[in-house]
Amino acid sequence: MTIECKLDEKTFKDFTRFDILRRKKYWKSPVIFACLMSISAIVCFMMNSVRGAVMLGCVLACVGWGMPLIYFTTFFFSLNKTAKLQKLDPPRLVYTLELTEAKDGIKIRNEKEEASYLWKDVFHAYRDKSCIYLYITAGRAFLLPEKNEEVWLLIIKKLGAERTTVL
Repeated sequence: MTIECKLDEKTFKDFTRFDILRRKKYWKSPVIFACLMSISAIVCFMMNSVRGAVMLGCVLACVGWGMPLIYFTTFFFSLNKTAKLQKLDPPRLVYTLELTEAKDGIKIRNEKEEASYLWKDVFHAYRDKSCIYLYITAGRAFLLPEKNEEVWLLIIKKLGAERTTVL
């Protein structure tokens, strides 16, 4: 089965948010940092009788909430900028996938190159409400932005339940 993958800004942004924030869980460090700094600030505020404790508490609270705020603001700003640079409005064809039931069943091509992958080497597949994220390796994914039950069933058949996830 041949799938022409046309990518739009929404699909690109949804995938990037999923990959960075949900799959890789890069949100955890800024949140833990904010919690630790907030706890330290609360301790300082409780020690208000000590000279400079309230001032230190204010600094810790500002840094504790400011750094994660800057992190997430920068992330979303960068995501929007990258989506614009990709020129995905209107949606454009980025690659074509050929999926077969044979061992070497994944062939991907774009305007410049062509690659083949074995089903046994595929890292994982995730199904979102509007897209399938087919991870060839832990760091490289192909997006299949069509809701095709036949494609998903083939992926489950070839990868098994342990390497497929419905989100």
